[in-house]
Amino acid sequence: MSMNFGREQALLRQRLQAAGSPAVAAERQPLLPGATFLGASDDDVRQAAIDLANTYPQMGRAQMTAFVRTLWQSKIHELRTVGVELLAQRAALLEPADLPFVEKLLADDVLDPVARRLATDVLGAMVDKSKKLWKDLRRLAADADARLKRAALRGSSLPARADADAFPRFLELAEPMLATADAELLVVLDEVLSEIAEAHHDAVVAFAAQHGRKPKLPKKAKKPAASVLQPKGATKKSAVSKPATKKVAKKAASKATTRRAR
Repeated sequence: MSMNFGREQALLRQRLQAAGSPAVAAERQPLLPGATFLGASDDDVRQAAIDLANTYPQMGRAQMTAFVRTLWQSKIHELRTVGVELLAQRAALLEPADLPFVEKLLADDVLDPVARRLATDVLGAMVDKSKKLWKDLRRLAADADARLKRAALRGSSLPARADADAFPRFLELAEPMLATADAELLVVLDEVLSEIAEAHHDAVVAFAAQHGRKPKLPKKAKKPAASVLQPKGATKKSAVSKPATKKVAKKAASKATTRRAR
């Protein structure tokens, strides 16, 4: 099925404006003065992206990225978010050659949940698919743009979780940031450390101790309480004692009956 970008964008806008709330739009507007808000909920936006992807199951890489560019140019928050959701749902289609396109999106002003989704689930999926992009994460981490620094950290989360040997690569981009990191970047660092702690527990603990970070570490499985553990043979003994007691009692009762019969 061919895709008419203008028509699909217009349909998305109509749908999300109908589902939106003027009050919500007014509340969000000060957060991003350069954007337009329709006031639609995150669930409505996500479902619109899912429905669009289902309508065009054969949408390829070139068509997808071109349509996302069209949505992005609208500067409408909800339409841009649909574009990010579409990229995240079909991130497997993206290639290293698409990095400049994704980088331009990352360098634009969007609300933080959108920036997080784009960095973690789009950029991160690209790095996980092609490990040579770790060098580009290091480049973004060294950029003067704070948005790209945060994106580099978030983009390292998925590939670091997927690869047991990836922590040294994470260190190469994270450690140089610490000297100039602002409070917002340190919050993102702690979030990413928390996300990768299950895959790199000891390394994360060591990094946190060295640099004074406080990520949320996964809880370790609790060992059985000592009170419920019994010495070897204890269970067997207790299991046998009841039948044995019954047997003795039965035998005694039988002897008593015999004596009375005599």
